[in-house]
This record gives sequence, structure tokens and C-alpha cells, in this order.
Amino acid sequence: MSAGAGEVRYDDAFVAAVGVLNTRWALHVVHALSAEPLGFNELRRRVPGAGPSTLKQRLSELADAGLLHREVLDGSPPRTRYSLTERGAGLQPMFTEMTSWADRHHLETTDPAEISGGVLGLFQEKWAMHVVCVLLTGPHGFNELAREVGISQVTLSQRLSELERRGLVDRDRTGATPAYTLSPAGMDFRVVAEPLVEWAHDLHAHHKRPAADRTEDAARG
Repeated sequence: MSAGAGEVRYDDAFVAAVGVLNTRWALHVVHALSAEPLGFNELRRRVPGAGPSTLKQRLSELADAGLLHREVLDGSPPRTRYSLTERGAGLQPMFTEMTSWADRHHLETTDPAEISGGVLGLFQEKWAMHVVCVLLTGPHGFNELAREVGISQVTLSQRLSELERRGLVDRDRTGATPAYTLSPAGMDFRVVAEPLVEWAHDLHAHHKRPAADRTEDAARG
């Protein structure tokens, strides 16, 4: 789906770039590292829900995607420190807007490690962010939404139920078939989606550049 300037562009570039963030705990890891570089055990304390093997897998995937850097420090035993690359740090505007958005709509959480309202956990559920970004382009029927996002009806039903429960999605039953729309709080999520979409398209453009150029960028850190 294409869109004009200032609109959310839910397209192949967005889906490809955001895919790496849509695995469980990936957003939490990037958010934790956005504050400062951390060692593995420090990350485990910041992301307590992720077991050691899962955390190692997420770190490897994020490093492969060019979002974080792994550094082995001298010592006995040697220690490993993780930090965000320039591309990983490019997600900071999204986290800033996400915190403001959650506070603005009085979303609450009992987990102090979460962004206000537990929105990291909410949008860590696979496809939840995709569903909201598609609905930012306008109301959709259930089957239309499943086709646009590209997920099964069972999964879509689960995501919509959670988004409705959190007050982000409304169901309009006035027509022949129900249509899903965003609530005022959901529509306001545009301020979070726009920097995310911009980041995703910048990342997509980077990967389309010649390999030699990308290698030169990586060498500069």
C-alpha cells in the first residue's frame, strides 16, 4: 500500500524491516540498550522475562540485522558488551513517542521494566503493530484486514481481541459486515508509527545499496 507524504506507509519495506523487531523480546532488548551499553547479565536483569537461550538468540538476530554491536572486553574471564549501532539507535524517536503516547492515554502497567502502559509487551505480540499500522490507513473488514496484514484468521482474531481490550481498536457493527477501526487512542498511535515507518524505509534503502557501500558504512561503525 502506497501513501503520500506524512502518511503511514504499510508496504513490503515496512514488513521486512519491522520483522526483526517482531520476535519476542526483541523490542525489549533494543529499548534496554537505547539507554546505555550493557553486558549479557545486565541485559538479563533488564529483560527478566527472556531466558538465557532466548536472549542469546535475539541478540544474534539483532546483530545480524545490523541493529547492535557485540564487543568482547579484556578480562578474566572476558566479558561481552552490547551496544546499539547507528541504525539501532534510530529507533529512539519511536520509543520516546511511545512513552509519551502511553502516558497521554493513561495506560498503566505493573511491570517497572516496561514502557508506560506495558506497550512494549503489547506490540511484542506478533503482528499487533502491523494490525494497528494497517488500520491507520482506514477501516477494514475482518477478511480484508487478514489479507492486508498477511496473517491467519485465528491469529488476527487474537490480536484484535487484545487491541480491543486495551482500548485501541473499535468494532463497527452498523454495516452489513463488522468493520474494525481505531479508537481515538489508537489513531493517536500515528505519532509512534510515523518514526517507525521512517526508520523501516531508511533501513530498507540501506539494504538496497551496493554491498561495498554497506561494508564501508559498517567499518565506520
